[in-house]
Amino acid sequence: MRLLHTADWHLGRIFYGKYLTDDQAHVLEKQFFTILKDEKIDGILLAGDIFDRAVPPIEAVELWDSIITRLAMDYKVPLFVVSGNHDGAERLEVGRSMLSQSGIHIWGSPHHALQPFEFEGPDGKVAICPMPFSEPRRIGDALEQNIDLNNEATLNLHNYDQMYQAWSNHLRNQVPKGMRSIAISHAFVMGGEVGGSERTLSVGGSEQVNPQVFKDFHYTALGHLHGPQRMGADYIRYSGSPLKYSFDEYTQKKSFTIIDMDKKGNVEISTIPVEAKRDVVILEGYFEDLLNNKELQAKHKDDYVQARLLDTMPIMDGMAKL
Repeated sequence: MRLLHTADWHLGRIFYGKYLTDDQAHVLEKQFFTILKDEKIDGILLAGDIFDRAVPPIEAVELWDSIITRLAMDYKVPLFVVSGNHDGAERLEVGRSMLSQSGIHIWGSPHHALQPFEFEGPDGKVAICPMPFSEPRRIGDALEQNIDLNNEATLNLHNYDQMYQAWSNHLRNQVPKGMRSIAISHAFVMGGEVGGSERTLSVGGSEQVNPQVFKDFHYTALGHLHGPQRMGADYIRYSGSPLKYSFDEYTQKKSFTIIDMDKKGNVEISTIPVEAKRDVVILEGYFEDLLNNKELQAKHKDDYVQARLLDTMPIMDGMAKL
């Protein structure tokens, strides 16, 4: 079984006053669909932050509509989606029952993410265990009908790690014996490398989740942190965002993650670099040198550029001249 793991699309993102919808459409409408065909992808794991905010701009909604329509009608590749902290969970779930009949499976609320979904792949079934971003109290509210939380003496209903662990246990215990399992979660996992464009998940208390929460799944597709990285094991990982969303991310190598899973649940990981329409770069030097360097200007003509000046004297109208 071959799966594509992606996350943190942030459709509708604004970068220093400019909407990135065209940049996002370039990657998603061209490269993303090409990968699905060329790599013979059996299913897509999209780990949250589809949109950049709970009420996204119309252009972002139209792009999302175009993508799921093509997936359902033309490509017929199943899509498994959980909401992230930037998404409006209830808005993202609109039409979820109807969409699921077309292979678009969306989980926004923890109340809808209490049972694994059994996906029939080309080489057998795999249990998809959705864990969309949720605050600990909401997870507790969803679980309390299935778990006697009063008997969990050490369970803190305000602690992300403990509540995600209880949620993970609840899902994993429902996976039939011998069946492969995949978790899709949007969370801040301990030890992750944080970039400059990720929003804090909580105010006060611990927002971090231990990687051990996901150790019993054969693969965990994570979203939230924008740099691709493994979290303690190759089978627990962030795919990262498809684009650079801050200058702090200028050195990151963005990619799509491909998971090859055998019948026993063993996985092999490979990546395909994202071919972005524009790059995000930081240039450092003296002002006059940057202005007169024609080679540099030609190379980064259409990129998003931050200039760090070495000059010690003030530069009059520097931004306008640059």
